[in-house]
Amino acid sequence: MSAASASLDAAQVASILARVAERRPRVHCLTNTVAQNVTANMLLAVGAIPSMASHPEEVAAVAAGAGAILINLGTISSEGERAIPKLLDVARERGLPLVLDPVFVELSPLRMRLAQAVLRLPGVSVRGNAAEMAALDPALARAQGVLRVTTGRIDRIEGAGSAYLVAHGHALMTRVTGLGCASSALVAACRTVEPDPALAAAAALTAYGIAGEIAAGRAAGPGSFAMHLIDALAGLDEAALAARMG
Repeated sequence: MSAASASLDAAQVASILARVAERRPRVHCLTNTVAQNVTANMLLAVGAIPSMASHPEEVAAVAAGAGAILINLGTISSEGERAIPKLLDVARERGLPLVLDPVFVELSPLRMRLAQAVLRLPGVSVRGNAAEMAALDPALARAQGVLRVTTGRIDRIEGAGSAYLVAHGHALMTRVTGLGCASSALVAACRTVEPDPALAAAAALTAYGIAGEIAAGRAAGPGSFAMHLIDALAGLDEAALAARMG
C-alpha cells in the first residue's frame, strides 16, 4: 500500500449514504449495455438518479447537470468512443468527479487507448479488478491525482495519501452480470457528496459489500440474489452497517 490503511466506521459510511439520499445527485453513466439496468437500479436504491445518454450530439448537454460522471468501457461502441471526449470536456469544465471502469482493458487496444485518454484528466477514480488495474499500471503511474480502486476478495483503495482495505462482500456478487459495473456507479454517487475520493470509494464499497452479505442470507441463488441486493442496499442504515463492521 502507498500509505497506512485508514480505518472506516459505520457512522462515516452511514453519513455518506444519508447525504446521497438527501441530495439525490444525478450520476451520468456512459456504461455498457449489459450493466445498464442493474446500474440504474443500484443508484436508485441509494437515492441517486441515473442518466445514461450516449449519443455524441446530446451527451454533453445531459451530463452537464450531473453531479458525477461514470465511463464504463464494457461494450464500447463507435458512438460511445465519440462521446467520451465530450464527457471529459464536461468533467474538466465543470469540475465534476469522474470514475473510470476499464472493463477488460487488458484484452483490447481500443479500450486501452480510451482508458489512457480518460486518465489524462486529473483526479480520476479508477475501479477495476486486479487484471485490469495491472494492465493499466503504466498509465496510472503517469496520471495526476488518480485514485486506484482495485476490487476483489479484499478491495484496495489507494490514492491522494489515503488507503483503505474493504473486506466485505459475498461470492454470489461474482455470479450476476453487471454487479461490478454497478459498484463503480456507487463510487461515483458517493463522490458527489464526499470531497475525499478515497473515503467516498471506501464507503461505497463497504455499503455494497455489506448489502451483498445481507442479500446472500436471503437469496436462494444468483437470480434472487440480485433482487435481494437492491433491497438490502436500499435498507442499509448505521445499525446494519455497525453489526457487520465490528
